[in-house]
This record gives sequence, C-alpha cells and structure tokens, in this order.
Amino acid sequence: MSLQMFLHELYEFFRFVCVYYATILGFCALMSVIVIGIIMLLRSTLLSKSIFGKAALWALMIPCLFCGKLHFYVESKLGVKLFYWWYAICGRWQIISLMYMLVGISLGVWLILRRRKLHRLVRDLDDYKENISRFKVKIIDGDVSSFCTGCMKPVIVIPSRLENAQLQTIVKHEETHIMLGHLWIQLLWEIIRVLLWPNVLLHIGERYLKRDLEDVCDAVTMQRNDIGAIQYGEILLDNAKRLSGIRGISGAGSGLSFSWDDNYKVLQKRLGRIMQHRKYNRSVIVMGTLLSIVLVLSMIIGIKTISYARYNPMNLTGIFSEEKMEILAYDRDESIVTYDDEFIYIDCAELKHQCPEIVNEEKDIYFSVGGYYKFPGMGGGSDIGWVNAQTIADNDGVIKTEKYSGIDFWNRIIMWL
Repeated sequence: MSLQMFLHELYEFFRFVCVYYATILGFCALMSVIVIGIIMLLRSTLLSKSIFGKAALWALMIPCLFCGKLHFYVESKLGVKLFYWWYAICGRWQIISLMYMLVGISLGVWLILRRRKLHRLVRDLDDYKENISRFKVKIIDGDVSSFCTGCMKPVIVIPSRLENAQLQTIVKHEETHIMLGHLWIQLLWEIIRVLLWPNVLLHIGERYLKRDLEDVCDAVTMQRNDIGAIQYGEILLDNAKRLSGIRGISGAGSGLSFSWDDNYKVLQKRLGRIMQHRKYNRSVIVMGTLLSIVLVLSMIIGIKTISYARYNPMNLTGIFSEEKMEILAYDRDESIVTYDDEFIYIDCAELKHQCPEIVNEEKDIYFSVGGYYKFPGMGGGSDIGWVNAQTIADNDGVIKTEKYSGIDFWNRIIMWL
C-alpha cells in the first residue's frame, strides 16, 4: 500500500468517525434537553421539599448518553419531524460534524487543564500537622473556602485562618462529600457536558447539581456526626460572611466546597433547609438509592433494545453501471443476486426483466453485496464482484463471479466502535 493510499484511507476513516459520532451525540444532546427540562421542573415542584429526591433526579441524565441510535429517530413520523434535521445537517455539511467534535475536544481539554492546575496547587500545599481525618488534609493560606478534590486520591483543603471550633465540622462535611461519591458525580457531569456540549442547560445545570449535592451533604453530615442545626448553620453563615466578596481559587470549580461562591438567596434557602432538618431513615435512603440505580440500569437496557446494534447486517445488493457511473437498481429480496463466501450468483433473466436497459451497457456491471451499517445511511464493507455487460446480455441463466471482500482494517475498527 502506497503512502498516498494510506493517507487517503486514514482521511476517509476519520471523516466517517467524525460524522458518525457527531450525529449520534447530537441526538443524545437533543434528547438531554427534554430530560434536563423534566429534572428542573420536578426539582422545583413535586420534589422541591425532598433533599434526596432532588439529588436522585440528576441520575436521569445518564441514560441520555445511550440515546444516540434509537429506531425512533428514523422509523417514526414524530422522530423524523423532531430529529431528522440534525442527521441531514451532519451528512450534508460535514464541517458541522467536525466543529461538533473540535468544540467537544476543546472543552474536554480545558476541563482537564483546570483539574491539573488545581491538582498542582493542592500538591504543593503543606500537610495539616494533626491527624483529623481519614483522608489527607492540606492547609492553604488566606481567606478561601475549604474544599475537597481528587477522585482517586481525595484531598481536603482547609484555610489556615479557620477557627478550631469550626474545623472538625467543616472537615466532616468534606469527608461526607468524598464518601458519598460526589467527586465522581461531578466528574461524570463534566464528561456529559463535554459529550453533549450544545445543550446549554447542561452547563447552567451544573450549579443546580452542586446545590443539591450540598444539601445532601449537609443532611448526612449533621446526622452522622450528631451536629445540631443551629451550630451547623452558624458555622456555614460565619464562613459565608468571611468569604463575601473574596474571589475563589482558580480551578476550584473542579472540587466541592463547604461554602462555595453562590448568591445570597441560595445561601438563605440552604440555611432554611438546615434549620428545618429532620432525621431521616437511613434504610429508606439506602433502598431508594438502590432502586434509583436499578431504574437507571433498566432504562439503559430498555434503550439498548430499541436502538440499532453496534453494527447491523446490510441485506441489500446494489447494481452499478461503470458506463453511466450510477446505480441501476437495488435487489432487496435476493430475486436477482445471491452470494456465498466465495462467489456472487446473478440471475441474468431476472436482472434483464427488472432492469431492461442493462442490455445496452457496454462496460462492466458491478455488484455490491452484504456489508454493514451502524446507523441507517452510515456503513460500508460491502463485498464486490463484476461481470461484463455483454455476458449478461448473452445469458438467461444464472452466472457466477468471484467475490472480493470489502471488510478491511479500517472497516473492522469502525464495526468495533
């Protein structure tokens, strides 16, 4: 294989991958607009008083990542009306697909760099001298909010000016964030933002997600450590006053903090929920969490059953004229063409019956059989055979021609994707 041919095949491979992923991720993004709208509606109405219920709602975003290949988009009238326009845009103006991928990659790189910047800052901080937590605790100079960061190796960062009376409560709060997996939830949300970036509501919604996680953390911290609502609320208010008007640490958005940068009304509502705190039944919360996980997994399995597979056999034969450089006919029921592992068989009489103009052809007739599609209109790998047009004109029986496989290295990668 020449270098020029290799580069051409590499270009075609990336072009296909770009259009394919932009199409299905775009479908996911469109579906996520509906889902996040439902989440925002429910958290402000039916579940506005349920701290754990509001937090659980955000799990509904996970199934959106699996909605890219639903039959609904191309096999129903409603789906075609609502979603087909995106499919058409990606196929016709492939620069749009490239832009989708480039913006997503750029956003991902920015979020990674933001995390690395925070990681470097935390790494260079001094360790807290006393053993006050099961996790590593670092100390930072200045008036900043305490926060935790790091999914694999969690670290709690506390300000040097923090009063000793408040220290234990704030550290317990950050420990709760870590133990409840909130840092992993935030990482997952950033991944969703990168993949489905055109949905502006996802970027706006991050603030609301953090608020709901903070409410859960407040409730769990108070109950686990037997901290009174008044004491806890006073500590939060004191820290909010101390940090008022002070700019936060660059990159700290990648972590979760005790009193983070939010507006006064939100802080007031949070304090109100803290003062109204009532002990919850831990068994009920655990069962509700397990039920939520089962529900999300069931939704994903259900979505997969009504979606196109990773690759699907293409039971279609194309008959192509070399002279006219166009497709003469399609054989969808194997009435004209059949094939096995080695040969393609052509019923000349039936071909001339369905496509009488073929007797006027002078060059070769090509037959593409089999192949695959990942989504309707997106596939390849068809096997190829050809016969001289005169041979078809002179025969009324079944003739055969050698079949050449269309599944090459690049197609195998695409089928695996």
